[in-house]
Amino acid sequence: MFLKIRKNSDIYMQNNESGKKVIVPVSSNFYLNLQQVIEISSYSLKDPKEKTQLDGSSILFAPGTRVLHFTMTSNFSTTKEKSKNNEEGKRGLFEKLFYTLYFQPDNLAEFERIKSAIDQSTLNRDM
Repeated sequence: MFLKIRKNSDIYMQNNESGKKVIVPVSSNFYLNLQQVIEISSYSLKDPKEKTQLDGSSILFAPGTRVLHFTMTSNFSTTKEKSKNNEEGKRGLFEKLFYTLYFQPDNLAEFERIKSAIDQSTLNRDM
């Protein structure tokens, strides 16, 4: 099952490529294959959180911002070589791909649409 994430100026995304500090607006529609997701978390920010956009400017997410975090299966993982203290031996570092979506408080309808679609594909969902 695919989950459609619609282009929207009030949705921001971060993933492994952008890093944990940099965030980008969702500027085009994309689909997320839920069969390749191993974990989904949803929560609301309790404290303001500041992130950096690609152009270097900051954006502040207010309390009440809804967040969806997707961790992908190992098929969508990356490996990086990392050496410890400039040792000659390098080891592979296994990093699972993630997507995190931030929904501004004035855009909760889109969050609810996506969360409802996720809940419909959950077998033991709360009734």
